Amino acid sequence: MNIEKQQKIEQIGKNRERLLLLEKEGRYVFHGSSDIIESIEPWQAYNQNKETGEMEKDGNPAIFATPYADVAIFRALIQGTDLENEFGIDDNGQLHFIADKKLIERVKNKIGKVYVLDKSKFGNFRGLDCKNEEAIIPIEVIEITVNDLPKNIKILE
Repeated sequence: MNIEKQQKIEQIGKNRERLLLLEKEGRYVFHGSSDIIESIEPWQAYNQNKETGEMEKDGNPAIFATPYADVAIFRALIQGTDLENEFGIDDNGQLHFIADKKLIERVKNKIGKVYVLDKSKFGNFRGLDCKNEEAIIPIEVIEITVNDLPKNIKILE
């Protein structure tokens, strides 16, 4: 895929609409990043052991994606471990997002990328994630800005 052919931001907030339409089709999963990626490669994920506090490998190296466009948009723009941010899904299947006000300020002039991937190449769907242990080339890359963020972000002062 030629990265130069990625969809440009034509109207503020319109790329989120496009991603939500792709989500409704049910044929795609999404990977959000601030990086330009020609081929998405597996990487080793780690989780913190709740008992020991130690970081431990989480399975084999894999590519993680989500069937939720809003989660990929949030991940592409809201990054950083120095300030609070989180996302999740409640018992009713509703997505929720939390971000520190400073994180939102940081992304006002940032462009993120949401990589549209073939859902049939992914498995191990759990919660908000799914994974693939093989490199994959995106079907499409859609650029997003702060105006594409989900509207239900709880902003922490």
